Amino acid sequence: MVLVAGPPGSLKSSFAYRILYYEALERGAKGLYVSLEQSRESLQNQAQSLGLQPEKADALRILDLRQLRRELRETQGPRDWFTGLAAQLARYKEEMGIELLALDSLNALYALTDVQEPRRELFDFFEDLRELEATTFLIGETPRDGSFGPFHIVEFLADGIVHLHMKEVEVGLTRSVRRYIALVKLRGVKHDLDHHPLIVDKDQFEIVGE
Repeated sequence: MVLVAGPPGSLKSSFAYRILYYEALERGAKGLYVSLEQSRESLQNQAQSLGLQPEKADALRILDLRQLRRELRETQGPRDWFTGLAAQLARYKEEMGIELLALDSLNALYALTDVQEPRRELFDFFEDLRELEATTFLIGETPRDGSFGPFHIVEFLADGIVHLHMKEVEVGLTRSVRRYIALVKLRGVKHDLDHHPLIVDKDQFEIVGE
């Protein structure tokens, strides 16, 4: 369970989508990208702008909010979003055998859900996701207080955290925005904590080391 966190424009969605895309393209790994913000068409257009060809990754399915709402009404009727989404994902796991899952985004899910007891509700939701036995990427926007979510609990529940962020730098007489990436948590593993420049050039994401 990996949290991919960062501010708007830091390429969180593109980062997670690329992982599922190349796993589907090169290994045939079955993936499901659930977008609660962008439409399927918008996400595919974004992928194409980065040089990817979604139609070639047959094993990767994109599910957007409009389709998800329709399927939830047809199969489950009115339920809270945490419970309903978890049940629907379990159905996809049974039908598709998904190996990788991306949920975009936690913030959109919070907006759809009347969260009364965030610690209990999120713990239960994470446990439901773990039962899928799929590598899961949860995308979330970082608030200005430096935490990784509005309820200050997701960073403790996640097994790993990939932090994408941006920084303004002076370049001559102008200012430029540079992207950075860091692996700030990976449970049970000793790892590099440095923030490295992330270079994006068409279909290439390059992490610049020392």
